[in-house]
Amino acid sequence: MLLFEYVLILLAVICLSNVVYRFVPIVSVPIIQIALGALVTLLPFDFQFELDPELFFVLFIAPVLFYISMLADKKTMWAQRKPILNAGVLLVLVTIISVGYLVNFLIPTIPLFAAFALIAALGTTDDVAVTSIGKRVSVPPKMLSILQGESIVNDASGIVGFQFAIAAMLTGSFSVLHATGRLFVVGLGGIAVGLLLSWFKYLLVRWIRSLGMENITLHLMLGLLTPFVVFMVAEKLEVSGILAVCAAGIAHSFNRDKFNPEKVNLKIASESVWSMFSFTLEGLVFVIMGTQLPQILTSIKQNHSITRWEIIAYILLLTLLLLIIRFIWSIVAIRKKTYDDPEYPINRFRAGIIFSLSGARGAITLASIMSIPLFMSDGTAFPERDLIILIAGSIIVVSLLITNFILPLCIEKKVGIDKSVENEAYLEILQNVIAELQKRITPENEAATALISANYHDRIVELQRKQVIQPVDNEVERKFRITFCQLEKEHVTDMLEHGETDETTAQYYLSVIDNQMNELSKNRFAFGKNTIRFLFHNHWGRRKEKQDELHARVIALMIKNVRFVLEKIRATNNLEENLVIKKMAADYELILSMYQRGLRRSKPDNESLTSVVSHAFHAERENINIMLEAGRISRETAKNMRHNISLLEVQLKKDFL
Repeated sequence: MLLFEYVLILLAVICLSNVVYRFVPIVSVPIIQIALGALVTLLPFDFQFELDPELFFVLFIAPVLFYISMLADKKTMWAQRKPILNAGVLLVLVTIISVGYLVNFLIPTIPLFAAFALIAALGTTDDVAVTSIGKRVSVPPKMLSILQGESIVNDASGIVGFQFAIAAMLTGSFSVLHATGRLFVVGLGGIAVGLLLSWFKYLLVRWIRSLGMENITLHLMLGLLTPFVVFMVAEKLEVSGILAVCAAGIAHSFNRDKFNPEKVNLKIASESVWSMFSFTLEGLVFVIMGTQLPQILTSIKQNHSITRWEIIAYILLLTLLLLIIRFIWSIVAIRKKTYDDPEYPINRFRAGIIFSLSGARGAITLASIMSIPLFMSDGTAFPERDLIILIAGSIIVVSLLITNFILPLCIEKKVGIDKSVENEAYLEILQNVIAELQKRITPENEAATALISANYHDRIVELQRKQVIQPVDNEVERKFRITFCQLEKEHVTDMLEHGETDETTAQYYLSVIDNQMNELSKNRFAFGKNTIRFLFHNHWGRRKEKQDELHARVIALMIKNVRFVLEKIRATNNLEENLVIKKMAADYELILSMYQRGLRRSKPDNESLTSVVSHAFHAERENINIMLEAGRISRETAKNMRHNISLLEVQLKKDFL
């Protein structure tokens, strides 16, 4: 029971880290998670969490690597395969050998192969940090694609190097010739196993579909089990489980449509589940590191003569050395033509700065280090395990800080579109769709139009609720509403004079408008007059005719009146500039939709809903393209908006069609 409660606390900490990040976005989430993990140890919770180091590979690294490989941009990686392999394999090998010897020289208590294992784990760069770089600073697309491809390849090469170093450390023997031959056998064998098991899964999924089983839960479970099964089978066959998982992930990226049922909602569910699963696993790694940190610091203080200042010096020195090696490698070993682009000119020095400072370490590095065994083959404690974990964890934090703070200072920030401008454009898109639907309304589709318009209005309200839209001046809005209420009164009176409505219906509606105006103007003395008129013209009128008939006439009058006001609003010259007018137009369009739906008590037929939904989303996509061409939204924002439309299409079809 204590284990279950402890795991719940760790998951709650992961959720809390996102809340903290919302208020302190300048600090990376992993750093927040490590800090919160350390605070967990202060809780009065009598439980020591000890996870078998061997489980780290299968529990954390395998699924995360599989997910990263599955999302790989295959075309870009193939086009940039030479610099990616150069940086993802050769650079890792050179770093392991050169820095590994230095670590052993600086800290003789860390054996050579343990030092190699430390640097091999640090050779992996974090794909999430790399992806976020392009959102904040101006990185040429080709350079960014190299960094992203490298982060995938060096995960595999770094972990394989880490495993070989740990194996040599445990056995106490190492032969370059034997290790090279073993690397080819284990590596190629792992890739073959990953591809073979992916093919078996494809046959299994096809057989399940032939039975008519398109259950989303079943297919999601098969997808989540895949990396674990692939890793464990490969390890049982004594080949590289890491390379097997990477090969399987890439194979799935080539055949994602074949592996998944053709239904769109399964693809959406799969992406959501994998995103949540991966984020949770990575978060757990950092939180667990935080919970182990106080114990590690205490152990080092008690068992080492090394001072904290010496440890800090080693951490900063190794971090600096890793940066220098990446910088020199990018200048010497990576050809300029691989990342140079006439539209995004960049010199070698600036490219070297980007390449060097973009090498942030992350969850893969930390999970690898945490998987170092507690004991050697002879039963003795693994030498300097706590110190190695502390150095690796500290370098991860420093590298993230460098990427977050120093990199943006060295190169120009990305010039993007103001978020508030994009949100204004998004609000306008939604309002334009509602207006377009109202133009195409017919007696046959008015109920369907009301339903879909209400859905769009809910999205407008949600957008405004998040306070991404400039707040509306309440006093200005109140005055405008009084003005439009007066317009409604004049229009109803005019209709009554021209015989377009009857006395009872008109007086009923006028009493409603008067009550609204009194509330807006806070006129308490008019309450008695309006109440008497309401009772006389409506209560006694209802005795002479059926209530349903009066209700239908009132709704019809309201629709005419709201349409009249909408025409006046749309004819306003400053509609595009005045946020209050925009908001009121959206409110009146919602009222119109609700009134129209009130005319049809029955559920809209599927044919009408399908037609209205199709037209609404077509109009939304067209408006997105217009905003993109006008430069009011970025290409990335437009892509996200289109993705949201796909999600809404699935949800609306599920709810209504």
